[in-house]
Amino acid sequence: MEGKLMDYQTDYLIIGSGASAMAFVDTMLTETDATFLMVDRRPKVGGHWNDAYPFVRLHQPSSFYGVVSRVLGREKIDETGSNKGFYELATGIEVLHYYHALMEEAFIPSGRVKHLPLCEYKGDGRVVSLMSGESHNVKVNKKLVDATHIEVQIPMTHTPRFEVAEGVACVPPNLLCRLAPEYGHITVLGGGKTGIDSISWLLDNDYPADKITWVVPRDSWFYNRRKWQPGEALFGEALELLASSNEIYAAAESVEDICLGMESAGNWLRLDKNVWPTMFHAALVTEADIVKLNRINNIIRMGRVEAIDEKGMRLTKGEASSLPDTLYIDCTASALSNNYKDFTPVFQQDQINLQPIFVWQPCFSSALIAFIEANIEDEALRQAMTRPAPLTDTVKDYLTSQAHNLMNMHHWQEHPETARFMTNCRLHAFAGRIANIRADDHEKQSQLQRFGQSAPNAVENLFRLAANA
Repeated sequence: MEGKLMDYQTDYLIIGSGASAMAFVDTMLTETDATFLMVDRRPKVGGHWNDAYPFVRLHQPSSFYGVVSRVLGREKIDETGSNKGFYELATGIEVLHYYHALMEEAFIPSGRVKHLPLCEYKGDGRVVSLMSGESHNVKVNKKLVDATHIEVQIPMTHTPRFEVAEGVACVPPNLLCRLAPEYGHITVLGGGKTGIDSISWLLDNDYPADKITWVVPRDSWFYNRRKWQPGEALFGEALELLASSNEIYAAAESVEDICLGMESAGNWLRLDKNVWPTMFHAALVTEADIVKLNRINNIIRMGRVEAIDEKGMRLTKGEASSLPDTLYIDCTASALSNNYKDFTPVFQQDQINLQPIFVWQPCFSSALIAFIEANIEDEALRQAMTRPAPLTDTVKDYLTSQAHNLMNMHHWQEHPETARFMTNCRLHAFAGRIANIRADDHEKQSQLQRFGQSAPNAVENLFRLAANA
């Protein structure tokens, strides 16, 4: 039974308080004098980071993540491990503390943000407490902001799509650290970032490689993390990534040409040169990561797991036996939840749907969407600047997202105020450094020119390849 009725009034009603929501509100606090009510089913801000496994890290440098107003991490370079020589990757604990502190130290003290945890938005301005059943009517003066548009599934909260017989130990990676010492064999299910993280953690903690089995339903193309570094030392490599990528997009005659071209340029990596990847989630790894992962000799490539019992696994392309003393680690959660097919407009009348407009960069995208909301009234220009660039499942998905990404970038650069915002926005990987390239730095000026010259043909060809793929 519902409790008493309680009313709220706010300029923006934000559904969710994860990374995208926090980035949007942070920029709006700077650019406007608006008020915000943030509603979330979870007890704390930070979205899925509240349920992350203990050894998770960002796979991109910390400085590219979070909100504009507050730096994440210490902007240091790692001196050990497979990320040696590259900028730090924040741990899940660091990210979660960052968001909790942001809410407690900045958002709430501003007097313009209210946070309703453990609550659910029911539509029509009605919010219900998950604990008491109490209803809240919310009058929204300006817009509803859907920060849950991109649904993220993670191991701790998803339901496996395969059967597990009674007595078989199959757990999310959240329990790996505690249970690993108790089992003589470990089978990791999933070839994406979570599977890679689990394999890496086991190897880094001296679990024998020959006692690890890795079920890889689909191999993946990975971005080379060397090409995504914020520091000056590797900025030339980042520019070469941008320039060479556009040239490859413009010249390719097939999707395969793009894959091979990106690999040849050192932009993309794969686990095994003899296996053709069919997945592209844009995870970033290093060459050292690839060397480490190749220590696993028992890799099963027989499709997805359909069932596990005491004898082994049934997969879509065959069966594989397992030893009795095996712990299965379920890394099969689909982080994308089919959102790679969603091109819902960002701006829809009185609603804003937060989603990537700069591919694979949800934090920067949400910050920029906030800047556009606060500073640009022309609806046609808003739409032109915010073509959805959804997260990708395959290289075919990547083609359209990347084309939209390049088109958005053109409009951002053509608009002086937006270009200035990008230059000063720490969440944009390279805009500030690009703006400060010296006129006499001929190599970097040439790379920048190559990027711009090839962009129109790249967009045209990406659409053509996507239509024919």
